[in-house]
Amino acid sequence: MLNLGNNILLSFYCSTKMKRNILHLLTWFTGIHLTTAADSTDLNDPCNSYTALDQPWRATNSTQLNICDHYFNWNGWYRLLYYGMSIHMPESCVLSNCGTQIPLWLNGPHPQIMDGVITRQVCGTDYYYNYNYNYYYSTFSCCWWSTSIQVKACPGSYYVYKFVSPNFHSAAYCADVNTITPVTPTTTASTEEEFAIYMSNSTFDPCYNYSVLGDIWRSTSSSYSGHDDTLVEWSGWYRLYLQGSSAQIPEWCVRSSSCGGYTPLMLGGSHPLRQDGIVTRDVYGSNDGQCNYYRSNPVQVKACPGYYYVYRLVKPKNSIPMPTYCTVWKTNDATKAEQKTGLEYKHRQGDEGQVKRRSGEDSEQKTGG
Repeated sequence: MLNLGNNILLSFYCSTKMKRNILHLLTWFTGIHLTTAADSTDLNDPCNSYTALDQPWRATNSTQLNICDHYFNWNGWYRLLYYGMSIHMPESCVLSNCGTQIPLWLNGPHPQIMDGVITRQVCGTDYYYNYNYNYYYSTFSCCWWSTSIQVKACPGSYYVYKFVSPNFHSAAYCADVNTITPVTPTTTASTEEEFAIYMSNSTFDPCYNYSVLGDIWRSTSSSYSGHDDTLVEWSGWYRLYLQGSSAQIPEWCVRSSSCGGYTPLMLGGSHPLRQDGIVTRDVYGSNDGQCNYYRSNPVQVKACPGYYYVYRLVKPKNSIPMPTYCTVWKTNDATKAEQKTGLEYKHRQGDEGQVKRRSGEDSEQKTGG
């Protein structure tokens, strides 16, 4: 009788232990499965792989500009934003400007999440003038031009679009201000905080720690070609080149639709000398001949040995339509001034012999001339 009781207790213990082990195994397997599912992001899903277009000039409440998407290098999927807030294309005929002459709108409703990727027609509204009985009158066509793009609805109440290049000028995709959806803000370090981190390291010298920026389309002699520096991930310091030669940001007014973008950016002040160290300069953008029409975010500048400059470029303000930093070849006058001042600076530091020799040479040239 005692053996029978022991067998029953042993059977119950083994059964309970087996159930516990099975439960632990299922919990472990489920945890691994959920962790793997959470960590694996499907990069083939355009909702997880897109370029953010935070360009307020596309909004239906913007003024008329002459920006066109024909030259923009469209590649992949895009999400429309308005000062960081989600926004989507209008679904009906657009009579406003959207920063262009021919606004492009979606001819049909946006999809639902369960619809996946769909194809929609995009129409362009155009105005034209007719002459009748000795006077002109304007009319418009809501779908003067059309093409097809792909659209997808994403979790989080936003859409992504696979935009294509319009095959004509003066047309751009619109964003409907009536569809703005706030986005949960994320905390990021400010420009001043990031700069303080750089300078906290006393051994850091941007003259020897920079990236090369040598885009030929940034030249002041280049016209609009669809570039926008608000889409660039700026990080650290940059040295400018043009066709292999040192370049600088211009200190003077540059005409609109130059330097590869719609709004050329220039330095609002003179470049520093070597003894000035790192200085801060305002940045301005011109429009219709007005040099300081736009004011962008300031940048840091430093003059370096070898007579070149480095810039800590930052993202321009989104309110500026398609801004780009301009470049010009480094001026000889600036180089000569820097050489002269640098020589005088050495004299002040105690290198008197070199300056005296230079002064003597100058005197000989004057008397012997």
